[in-house]
Amino acid sequence: MESKQALNGHQVRSERSTRLLLRAAGELVAEGGYQSMTLATVGDRAGYSRSLATARFGSKAKLLEALVEEIVVRWDVEKVEPELHGLSGLDALRVMLTEIRNSYEKSPKSLEILYALIFEAVGPVPELRDRFVEFHQGQRSRIAAYIRRGVDDGSVVADIDPDQQAAAIVAQLRGVGYLWKLAPSDIDSGAVLTTYINQVICHLSGAREPVDRV
Repeated sequence: MESKQALNGHQVRSERSTRLLLRAAGELVAEGGYQSMTLATVGDRAGYSRSLATARFGSKAKLLEALVEEIVVRWDVEKVEPELHGLSGLDALRVMLTEIRNSYEKSPKSLEILYALIFEAVGPVPELRDRFVEFHQGQRSRIAAYIRRGVDDGSVVADIDPDQQAAAIVAQLRGVGYLWKLAPSDIDSGAVLTTYINQVICHLSGAREPVDRV
């Protein structure tokens, strides 16, 4: 039997190779798109055998799942969730939108990969389309839940349609992302999103004048 130390060493190497494979996959997506990325080229780019990505993930669709998980879910858990406990619905939404705005400065490479995948998802790649339909449904659902919480706790006006507002917010975020992805030097994403977040908070709270708190 392997010693505990040997098992721990194997786990560390496995986790490191997984990180490097995901980083390589992200780089290849950013450079040439999801369809041009293969499991073999991911292994090559990461500095391992061409078969390691296949052995680790099993399929390109599973690699996609892991890549999106790395970019979105880990960011969400580490950067957003700890700040939301005990907040009103409106303030929880503000924190979420502010972290999305901040990610343009803090995590531009991850956003570049994410948007490369998002915009390629409109093409004829079923696993990509299905994954991002699910992704956007989840994001709209979460935003709508914050708005409903705000209606319940009084931080959001009562005559708001949470689902409609959530769809409009996600659409606006994607619009900014598209312009940023297309020509980063032509748009100050931080300034645009700051203005938009203040407008959203003003509208949802029923305030007459936006209050710059982001």
